[in-house]
Amino acid sequence: MINLTELLALRDSLERLLLSGVRRVQMPDRATEFNSVDEIRKALADANAAIEGASGTTPPSFTLATHSRE
Repeated sequence: MINLTELLALRDSLERLLLSGVRRVQMPDRATEFNSVDEIRKALADANAAIEGASGTTPPSFTLATHSRE
């Protein structure tokens, strides 16, 4: 299992990759090439979900109230 520090580093790398427009990343032990920006966004969303799970945080929630004049 990847620890929280590694997950944060992975998220930062994916954000840089997304902003740079590059789809291929070279790591010491392997290379990864994404086929589209959507694949990078999916990996970033997965990394964020894993970070939330590892850190015990949950996304903020809210309640929306609606009113009617009827």
